Amino acid sequence: MLRRIAPAAILAFGLGFSANAAYALPPGATPNLGVGTENLTGISPDNLAGLLNYCVELQYLSYDEGNPPLDGLIAKYKSVNMTGGSMDYATGTAGYMTRNGTRYDMAVLQIDQRKTTCQNAVKAAQPML
Repeated sequence: MLRRIAPAAILAFGLGFSANAAYALPPGATPNLGVGTENLTGISPDNLAGLLNYCVELQYLSYDEGNPPLDGLIAKYKSVNMTGGSMDYATGTAGYMTRNGTRYDMAVLQIDQRKTTCQNAVKAAQPML
């Protein structure tokens, strides 16, 4: 009986190690939160446009509030066009922002923090227009 259990245990043990390698962050590591998500200096215009799109789609911003700066950024920086687009815009639309080389994930924030970040995105877009 031990001969049957040992190979299965070794296989399960090995699969457990390989599954842990698939995490984006090591288990127990803290994602980049807090100050980085509220201060949007250093974010690219394309990423900011994508972030505004994310905020409007998920209704953290109203259409009337988020769409004018979104459309302005897209028009000025050509974030979206028929021949291709910006990867920064795509990651912003998925809820990720890159600020000064560090990536932040909106999904791990509390809802009120997401709304604050979206409000800050509208403010950060104004000087770029």
